[in-house]
This record gives sequence, C-alpha cells and structure tokens, in this order.
Amino acid sequence: MAHPSPKRVLVIGGGDGYVLSEVLKHPSVEHVDHVDLDAEVIDVCRKYFPWGDAWDDPRVRLHTVDGSSFIRNAQKGFYDVIVQDSSDPFGDDGEILPSSVLYEKEHFHHLYAALADNGVFNFQAETLGIPSDFNGILKWRSLLLADDMFKAVRYGTIAIPTYPTGQIGFLLCTKKKETAVMNERKMASIRERFNAIEENHMGTTYYQPRLQISAFDLPLAAERRIYGSDFVL
Repeated sequence: MAHPSPKRVLVIGGGDGYVLSEVLKHPSVEHVDHVDLDAEVIDVCRKYFPWGDAWDDPRVRLHTVDGSSFIRNAQKGFYDVIVQDSSDPFGDDGEILPSSVLYEKEHFHHLYAALADNGVFNFQAETLGIPSDFNGILKWRSLLLADDMFKAVRYGTIAIPTYPTGQIGFLLCTKKKETAVMNERKMASIRERFNAIEENHMGTTYYQPRLQISAFDLPLAAERRIYGSDFVL
C-alpha cells in the first residue's frame, strides 16, 4: 500500500507463499518474481496451505535460486516494490547465519538499483525487545541511508504472538522522501484500494488502512534511539 500503483514486484524469501498471496490481492500488480532457495518448502506449502495456489497465478514467476545472486543480475529500475521476507541473519548466540548476506551493504545497493524511481523496499527487521536485534535495526537503517540511497527508512511494528517477544518489525524504505509521507489524500486512496480488495472477497485478517500510520508509532525510547536528531514529537 505504500506504493500508489505497484505493477512489478519482487518477493525474496517467504517460501511459505503468504507474502506472495497478499501481493497478488492488488489488482494493479502485473508481474511478480518470487525468489526462494528452498524448493522443498515451497512444494510442501503449495500442497498444504490454503493459499498454496498462489504460485499458479499467471502473473507469478518462481525462481529457486539465491536471493542475493538474483538481485545482483536484476534489471536496473525494473521493480516498483521489493519485499524481502527472509530468515534471521543471526542466531540466538550471535552466530552469523547464511541469510546474513541479505542484510549486507552490497545487497542493499543491488536492491536499490533494481527499484524504479518511486520504488519501495520492505523487509523483515527483527524485534525491539532484544538488544542484539535493536542493534541490527540501527545498523541496517544506517546502511540503507548511506551513499545517498533511500531517502526515508522507517521502522514499523507488528504484533506476532508466535514470535518470542510477541512483536516483530520491518523497515520500510522509499527512494523518494515524499513517498513515505502519509496525508489525507494518500489515505483516501489507500482506503479505496483496501475496500476494493475486500469487495473482491480477498480481504485481510491483520492489515487495515489505519496501520499505514499507526504501525510506525513506537515507544518513545525506541523512536529516539532509532531516529536520533530527526525524531519529532
């Protein structure tokens, strides 16, 4: 919803297919590349999950390859939206996991290059409640803003009861600062698009338009630490 009319979308990770199924609810979407390394996970989810037919949509192209190598060779400026639903980059004991490559500076640069001028990048960014995770949020945000890349990088929060802290978040990154600014005109458009999705009997169970703003309202200490001198009450 952060993009006004997404047509070409890339999903990295999310082998369970749920993110893919949510992307396909948007009628403006014409093409989706889904990139996931684990074909066996996709096969199981395709068979047992209620959204398992998402991969059968003619708009979808499935690529069972490494996400970092795929984006390295992607066409410049092709995607309107990129969603990265990857596994954690590090373990509970601080062990560096294979997916950490998806959180490195070089990978972020390739993602930025693959986005159109008004592009939006959204990715799983851990929880506020674990110190090592919070340090990761600060590091990734710094990398994404460096070298004149993304003009706005905001942390949004989601209530997830199955996650150890009951909360997990994402970083929403936009190539243009004005894309991140929500005003009444944009909210009216988002409500209209959301209502159209519901009328097509493809409604959501968690997302609602008001979350487009409220998901980014964090506890005071968290906002001050993440945004520093840019924080405004």
